Amino acid sequence: MKLKKLLLAGGAVSLLTASTAFASIIDRPFFQVLGVVVVWGSDGVDGTDNAPVVSDFVLLTPASGSAGADLIAADGATVVTGSLLSIKDGVVNGGTAAVNPVTGGADNGTFTDGGTAGVLDAGDTLTAFGIDANSDVAGGLVQEHKSSFYVASNAPFDIFAQSSSFVATGDFLTDGLDESNISFAMGLTVSGDDGLAYGANAQNPGTFPGTVADLNDMTTATKVFDGTQRTASARGNLASQSVRFDNTYTLDDGTGLGYDLSMGSGTVQADVTYTVYVP
Repeated sequence: MKLKKLLLAGGAVSLLTASTAFASIIDRPFFQVLGVVVVWGSDGVDGTDNAPVVSDFVLLTPASGSAGADLIAADGATVVTGSLLSIKDGVVNGGTAAVNPVTGGADNGTFTDGGTAGVLDAGDTLTAFGIDANSDVAGGLVQEHKSSFYVASNAPFDIFAQSSSFVATGDFLTDGLDESNISFAMGLTVSGDDGLAYGANAQNPGTFPGTVADLNDMTTATKVFDGTQRTASARGNLASQSVRFDNTYTLDDGTGLGYDLSMGSGTVQADVTYTVYVP
């Protein structure tokens, strides 16, 4: 009987020991930073626009090869390269000064941009000039359209462009000019000061495919920039971590040599929409 009681007592102690547990608290810190691309320039082209203004705040959350998710519904616009002046609809946006329309000769005269800056108009003056076998007034009649926008990112990104709403008037309409007569080139400036300093803490974020020669090559969304790394290279603010994308458009007769008097006169215009894509 004594042995049986001892065995029962031992079993009770064993059960008491097995039921003992240690209290635990689990903590699981977690952080997430999405790929973000911030685009800034102007807020429109109606002539009463503000710049600099952030027009796109893009999350690189969709699948690769898709447009990013823009948190800002409104569309922005570019500025005239080298300034924070908004481009304007129906106005030549060539830069800060018009150029002498006379080229090639030994004596091209003296040209003064006295009217609207960057536009060849009746407010300008030109002195008499000598003419020789190389004198020309073709290319100088047409300013290049130069525009820019700025981008800051914490991740690689691509840029696609699409041309639309092409319109021609005058001889350009009669002669059938189209998107192929507006040549296109894109470049990049890492740092500078256009009224707001940019790029002090930025790096070149990628390369250009070089497959788009004119607007006819982008009638559907086409890649014009191939991102390989983020723009931000060191701690800084939004502007200091931004780079500037520069667009140059030229009116051409289809030969790659630019405008010629044989093309006549008129106007051409198109819209080019740039969209940030997930690489």
